[in-house]
Amino acid sequence: MTSSVYLDLAVVALLAAAFWSAPALARPTLPFGVRVPAAHVAEPAIIRAHRRYARGVLVAGTLAFVLVAFASAGLRWERAAAFAAPALAAVCCGLGYQAHRTIAAAKRSGDWYSGTRQAVVTDTSLRTDPVRPQWSFLAPAVVLFGITAAIGAWRYGALPDTLPTPNGVIVDSARRSATTFGRAFATVTAQLLIIVLVGLLAIALPRARPELDAAQPSASAARYRAYLASVLRLLFGTAGCAAASLLVASLEVWEIVPATTGATVVSYLPLAAASVAWVAFAFRAGDAGHRLPAEEEDSRRVQRDDDRYWHLAGMVYVNRGDPAVLVHRRSGVSWTLNLGHPVSWAILGALAAVAALAGFGVVELPSRGG
Repeated sequence: MTSSVYLDLAVVALLAAAFWSAPALARPTLPFGVRVPAAHVAEPAIIRAHRRYARGVLVAGTLAFVLVAFASAGLRWERAAAFAAPALAAVCCGLGYQAHRTIAAAKRSGDWYSGTRQAVVTDTSLRTDPVRPQWSFLAPAVVLFGITAAIGAWRYGALPDTLPTPNGVIVDSARRSATTFGRAFATVTAQLLIIVLVGLLAIALPRARPELDAAQPSASAARYRAYLASVLRLLFGTAGCAAASLLVASLEVWEIVPATTGATVVSYLPLAAASVAWVAFAFRAGDAGHRLPAEEEDSRRVQRDDDRYWHLAGMVYVNRGDPAVLVHRRSGVSWTLNLGHPVSWAILGALAAVAALAGFGVVELPSRGG
């Protein structure tokens, strides 16, 4: 089997593992994106939904893995194998959505919130004393960007008329394109964009509405602070790992080092390290940091049932009455825009415009030959 086949098999296996483990990392009161009171987290409907989802993911993952393996054996399933990972993701999302609907229906029929004291809490200290990014953790990414740019500037005048084509951090020496400034420094531009994006996220995330639990207001606030600080450090570290991978890819594009399988493996090592760090953190902290240690308490209240504002199994948030632009998603170590806020649509429009300009090559400069 070729290295690309091994990569496809690894992607399918990791994707199946990620989907299979995701419900275990979710907050107990948010199974598959449905808000439930703590007294009902062990309902039979929830347990059955978890089991059906886990079985479905295992079956889908096994089928996708076998499909890719058979394609590598020369059974002429190459085209089908190319869609194995996207199809697996789609099927797993569908299984998750079905579990979401099942639990939501059981919640409505059982009237699980009947007799509860619902509340919403906030931590005003996150405004007066916010979690501050430790910008020194971004220094490795900036230094690596500077080194790559300096090497590129030194090498640019001696580049051949065509260059190997990079695809992320993979460089294909067989596919070559005319040497232009934009193509020669595409990997350097990617480094810069990652640094800028991570910097913007480090500014925005501490200003996002925190995810606190009305049943344990003080404990959840302490957990969220520790969680957010760790996320920011991981973001900075990931930027450094991405910059290191792109440095190796740049050396291949500029033909300072040969574009071999060994170089590709080296370029993936920093990204692999970052991925391991994120996975370890996700298992240790859980979604929104609910697994982190804190002094337990009981306010005798439950978090307000706000399911009506969340759509697509807790992935999309729309609340025109919420002034927050950025909120923590119900699943995963991630945040999302409040699509009920006009500023969110302005941000999406700006991102779409930038993507369109990049796609049409508006910023591409001419080749050195004019």
